[in-house]
Amino acid sequence: MKNRKNRIIIPFSSLKNGIHEFNYTLDSTFFDQFDYSMIKEATVEIVVQFEKRKTFFKLAFEIMGSVDSACDRCNDILKISIDGIEHLIVKFGNEDEELPTEIKIIPENAYELDITEDIYEFTHLQLPAKIEHKSIVDCNPIIIKKLNSLQKNKESTEVDPRWSKLQELNEKRK
Repeated sequence: MKNRKNRIIIPFSSLKNGIHEFNYTLDSTFFDQFDYSMIKEATVEIVVQFEKRKTFFKLAFEIMGSVDSACDRCNDILKISIDGIEHLIVKFGNEDEELPTEIKIIPENAYELDITEDIYEFTHLQLPAKIEHKSIVDCNPIIIKKLNSLQKNKESTEVDPRWSKLQELNEKRK
């Protein structure tokens, strides 16, 4: 994990109970601070609706914009539009408790809330499960040609002799 320079922190101790809104604009420098980020370039707007209550906080993250990520098929960079809403509940207490992922525990004496990693994860959750060009025709033709040649080499008609022996044993049992 790299050193976090672009931290997103809500100083809640000075806020009154009620709903507050925070706006953030993220670019590639935000995602570069994380190892193994799938997002290479980004222009993302985050609107955080922060509801402060006496014993807990409710947060709603509205995430919209576009990100660049590598195509799963050819590894070329692909621009993806994202738009979604994620929710988080923050409670005060002991961090050892086992809770669902949408509930975060912070120490009783905390005075600010770091949502940097939450925003990072929520933005990645907006990506499709499979990132690829709409059509294989749009993919890098050199890579597709190489993949096809590797797949043809893999499809050999020769059967491994160990499998044929197993097949014989299986047929004898019948």
